[in-house]
Amino acid sequence: MMSRQKMSQLLSRLPALGEHALQGSLVEVLLTGGTPTCGCHQDPNRRHGPHLYRRYRDEQGRSRSMYVPRRHEGEARQAVEAWGQMWEAMLELSPNNREALRERLRRRSRRGGR
Repeated sequence: MMSRQKMSQLLSRLPALGEHALQGSLVEVLLTGGTPTCGCHQDPNRRHGPHLYRRYRDEQGRSRSMYVPRRHEGEARQAVEAWGQMWEAMLELSPNNREALRERLRRRSRRGGR
């Protein structure tokens, strides 16, 4: 089991991370524009970009993307990184919580199911 100090340390990080964490990943894409006579339609090397998008899943599990202007790239990268750090902390906490639940259930079954 994890030490109380380690658990407290992980738990204390979660609120700050959760304030601005965003699920998903950042991807750079090259795009073909809407003007048929633009060179990007004939030559893939002339596509527009790279443009930055955040890819994520919505509440229904559908894949979505959100354009991120370059001036907001740093903020978006920090938010996605915060999500990753939060996820890692939760993965570290989970085995400890699972064992604590197992122990509570074991104790309850010895006392007659309460």
